[in-house]
Amino acid sequence: MCGIVGNFGYIEHDIFSAHLENTSNLMARRGPDQVNKIDIKNFFAVHSRLIVQGNLNDGVQPMRYQNIVMLFNGNLYNKDSLREELISIGYDFHGVSDTEVVVKSIHHWGNLAFNRFNGFFSIAYFNAETNQLTLARDRLGQKPLFYSQNDQSVFFGSTENLIPKKFYGSRRKESLIDFITFGFVPSPNTMYENLFSVNPGSFIEFGFHKGKVNKIRSFKYWEPLLTNEIDDFDCAIDIISSAIDNSLKEGMNASIEVACLLSGGIDSSLIFSNARNINDNICAITADFGEDDDAEFRSRSLVNTLRHENHFIKKISIEDVEDSLIKTSKICDSPFDDTSVIPSSVVFQTVRDSGYSVALTGDGADELFCGYSSFGNLKKIEPFLNKKLDFCIRYPGKILKHFMPNYNDLDLTRFFMFEEELLIDLSCNGFKKREWGDAFITDYDPLHHVRDILDELKGLQPMDKFRILNLRFKLSNQMMYKVDRASMFNSVEARPLFLNNKVIDAALSISSSVMLQKGQKSILKEIYQSQIPHSGWSLPKTGFGWKTESYKDIFNQQDNEFLKASTGIDGFSLLSNKKRHHKRGYYGLFSLVSWLKKNTIH
Repeated sequence: MCGIVGNFGYIEHDIFSAHLENTSNLMARRGPDQVNKIDIKNFFAVHSRLIVQGNLNDGVQPMRYQNIVMLFNGNLYNKDSLREELISIGYDFHGVSDTEVVVKSIHHWGNLAFNRFNGFFSIAYFNAETNQLTLARDRLGQKPLFYSQNDQSVFFGSTENLIPKKFYGSRRKESLIDFITFGFVPSPNTMYENLFSVNPGSFIEFGFHKGKVNKIRSFKYWEPLLTNEIDDFDCAIDIISSAIDNSLKEGMNASIEVACLLSGGIDSSLIFSNARNINDNICAITADFGEDDDAEFRSRSLVNTLRHENHFIKKISIEDVEDSLIKTSKICDSPFDDTSVIPSSVVFQTVRDSGYSVALTGDGADELFCGYSSFGNLKKIEPFLNKKLDFCIRYPGKILKHFMPNYNDLDLTRFFMFEEELLIDLSCNGFKKREWGDAFITDYDPLHHVRDILDELKGLQPMDKFRILNLRFKLSNQMMYKVDRASMFNSVEARPLFLNNKVIDAALSISSSVMLQKGQKSILKEIYQSQIPHSGWSLPKTGFGWKTESYKDIFNQQDNEFLKASTGIDGFSLLSNKKRHHKRGYYGLFSLVSWLKKNTIH
C-alpha cells in the first residue's frame, strides 16, 4: 500500500512544500518504508511506499518508463500473467514488483490496461508526450483517489486530507444531508464543493494547454452486470469454489509474510481454511470484545478443529475503544457512521504490532453473495412487488398508515412500499428520509443517488437490482472506505480476497434465485460444509461492530447544540424518530460533530 499526492498543470511549489510538511505523518501511515518525489515540467508528485512486492530498489515510485510517469497504490493479483504477456511482446523486466508491470501495461495498452488489471488500485500517471494526467480506480473502488481542479491546476491524493485545503472550496451543504441519510457521502462528491472522488471502475483524463487545465473525459471502463448464466446450485458451488481457490493462490503472493483476519464467521473462515492449504502456519488474528462478543469462541473452535497453532486473539478493552473514538476524525477524513471502523482499526493495529504488513480479509462477501439481512427481507417481500398488486396492497397501505397510530412500530412499512421506494429504503443505512421528521429543513433530495442507478437498471427483477445496488453504491462508499482507512491508518495492506475479479465475475454469473436458493449466503455456507469439518457455517451471522451499550454517552446535549448551530440539524430529533440501529445513529452523529469541530474553518 502507498500514499499518493501530486499536482498537474501549474505547479504550486510553495503551497505544496508547506502542505507536505504538514501531512508527512499521513503519508507515512500509508507508506512507511520509502518516500520519493518527482518534479518535472507540469507534473509534481510524491509517493510513500509500504513495501509488499519487491524491495527498496525494486518497485521504486514514482516510476518512469519512457513517456509515462506513474504512481500506483494497490496490489495486482495477475501481475505474473501480464508480465509473461508483455515479455512475449518484447518488454524487459528488472524486478518482481507489480508496479513495473502496471507502468509497462499502461505504456503498451494505454487506458485499456485498466480492464486487464485484476486487483485493487488507484493510479495517477502523467504522459509527458501528450501533457496529460490520468487518474483511475479499480473496479469496485477498493482504493481511494481524490482530486481538486481549478483553471490552471489539478491536485490529487490518496485521501481527502492529502490535497491542500486551500483548493477544497466551500463546504457542500448537500453532503451533510447525504451523510445523514446514508451514513457516508456518495462518490464522486465529498464534504466540499471542489473536492471530488474518482468513481470506482472509472478513469479521468486532464489536459494542460496554454496555461489552462481542461477535463478531457471521464470514462467508466467497468460496472457490475448480472449475466444469470448459472442457474444450477451445484454448478454455482463449483465455480465459486474454484474462483476462491484461485484468489487465495494469487492473493498470498507477496515478498513478505501475510496474516489472516479470523472472526470465526463464514467469510473469514473460508479465507483462513483455504490459506492454510498454501501456508499451513499462517498467523490467524482475531479481535474479541469480551462478554458481548463470540469471536473468540467461534475462531478458537475452528482453530482447534483444524489443529492450527498460530492464532492470536486480541481482547479489545474499553481503553482500546476509547482510543479509537478519539482517533475517529484522524482515521476517517469524512464523517462516517459504520461502527465497525472501531474494531477494524484495533485489529489492524494488532496486525501491525504482530509484525505483519499484509492481512487477508473476507470483506465483500456479504455484498457479492447476499449475506445481509436486507437480502433476506427483500426475498420475503419480492413476490408481492408485482405492479398488478399495487392497487390492492400499496395504495390501501398508504391510506391504512394514517388510521393506525402504531403502524410504524409494527415494522410493516416496507411491505406497503412500491418497488423503487423499497429498494431505496433498503439502501439507506443512516437516518431514512421517513425518519427525518422536523429535524432539519431542506429542499434537497439525497435519494437521487440511488434513484439514478435504478433508472439504469430498469427491466431487471427487484433482487437483481438490489444486488447491483450493493456493489455500485454501498460496497465502495461504505465497506471499502472503512477497510482502507482502518488498515492504512495502521500501515497495513488489507487484501479482501472475495473481491478478486475472478470471484466477482463468477458471482455475477449466478442468478439471484440460485444465489438465495437456500437462504442468505447459502453458496458460501455449502462450500464451508464441504471443505471444513466444523459447524461454523450454521452459526447465526453477527456483525463486526462496536458491541457496547454505552454508545449514548458519545453524543450529548452540548454536541447537539453545536450541531444545530453549525448545520441546522437537530440530532436528538433524528434519534427520537429512528426505529432501529440507534447505536449507529449515535455514532454517526458523533462522527459528524467530530469532523465539524476539526474543520470549523471551512
